[in-house]
Amino acid sequence: MNSRLLPLHRLKSAAYLLFLFCLCNYLAHGQIQQISHELHNLPFIKDSVSLVNSLNRLGTLYRSRNADSCFHYGMKAKRLATDINYQKGQTAADHLVAYAFFKRGLYAESLELLSKILPHYQQFGDIEKMVRVYLDIIEVRNKGISDRAEIISILQKAVQTGKQLEKDSIMSSVYLSYVTRNTTLSNDSIDYYLNKSHEIANRYNDEQSLIFIRLWQTRLLMLNGQKDEALPVIKRLISEAQRIGNVTLEVNAHFLMVGYCDTNPIMALEHCYQAYEVAQKSGDRSLEIYILNNALEVAKHIGDKDEIIKVHVELEKAMTAEWENSKKFISDYVRFNAIQHENQLLSKKTKQRTVWLLLISLSASIIVFAIYLTMIHRNREAKVKIESLNNMANIQIVAMEEAKQQAVRNEQQRLALDLHDNLSSTLAGIKHQLELLIIDNPNSPLAPKLAEIGGHIGDAYAIARGKSHQWFQHA
Repeated sequence: MNSRLLPLHRLKSAAYLLFLFCLCNYLAHGQIQQISHELHNLPFIKDSVSLVNSLNRLGTLYRSRNADSCFHYGMKAKRLATDINYQKGQTAADHLVAYAFFKRGLYAESLELLSKILPHYQQFGDIEKMVRVYLDIIEVRNKGISDRAEIISILQKAVQTGKQLEKDSIMSSVYLSYVTRNTTLSNDSIDYYLNKSHEIANRYNDEQSLIFIRLWQTRLLMLNGQKDEALPVIKRLISEAQRIGNVTLEVNAHFLMVGYCDTNPIMALEHCYQAYEVAQKSGDRSLEIYILNNALEVAKHIGDKDEIIKVHVELEKAMTAEWENSKKFISDYVRFNAIQHENQLLSKKTKQRTVWLLLISLSASIIVFAIYLTMIHRNREAKVKIESLNNMANIQIVAMEEAKQQAVRNEQQRLALDLHDNLSSTLAGIKHQLELLIIDNPNSPLAPKLAEIGGHIGDAYAIARGKSHQWFQHA
């Protein structure tokens, strides 16, 4: 077996690349206990919205563990959320699907979906999810399809957006990503952002973030040539990652050990194998292939044909499994597009229904308005008729009153004439006869009585004559 030394810069480069490769997996904090809890409660959820939310939580928990499971639960949530027209659920499910696209190498599709998701989170006012989308966009763009300046710009946008958060636990990941992606940072700047990340992670008792920060600090020790100080820390990090069951952190720690063993390629190969065994638990075939390719480089440097054949066999198995998964994923991708198409059709039907409802509502409003105008017109006509009838009635009443008054006047004139012509004349005749009797019989004992009666008749005559004149004049 050839024991030539593996070049230091190649081992350090491999360790750093894996560090970058694993950062996106680390950023989602999955917990086995949380997954078990969600899976246990899933069959008992009856409310559709709650079920969508639970499926999305499961998919989020699987982000750091298994991309296929992340996609599976995202698809289930997407289907149900589409059926019940639950927009927040659809957006969260699309986020999971976009992440699965990224893990399967569909970078353009992932970016397209992430760009559609971001405005929805902005509309919902979900700042933490907006920051998460920025981090995911950075991971996708880091795959060689974007320049470094653009990635830094997005990271700065994530930092500025995250400052609005009251619960800022995600900012620990943002600062770590900023350090990892910004290769132009000075050592002082790296220490500054690592300290900010450490302060936030420590405040929220985020053990995974704290371990990842120590991984970074250990890597810096190795880059500064302080390998003796780094070795015990790496061993503790491997043990702690195993204790909390975080595959990504454990793989990262093993690759730090690969970088440490630059003078001992046999031990470096052994840690590549250990990292590969850990990666197999996650179901991330692309990570397995990446580790095996690095293991193959180490085996070739050693010159051990058996080891080279062993790695080739494992690499072929991993690539075959990756191909099978890819075929299955393509099928799932077709299903996703079908859901998207159904969603578009549903949206189109909803718009058509909305248009019809608007037309019906408009027609109903026009009919009601027409009826209202007709009623107003009829009411006005009725008022005019009533006013006309009232006027006619008033005229008739006035005419009747006039006729009545005229009849009264005519009757008064008739009575006045009767009183003047008949009664007054009769009284005048009687008075004249009495006066003749008195003249003819001046000494008669009845003369005084006759004179008295004549006086009374004269008074009656004067009254009758005056009354007849009064009635005739006022008639």
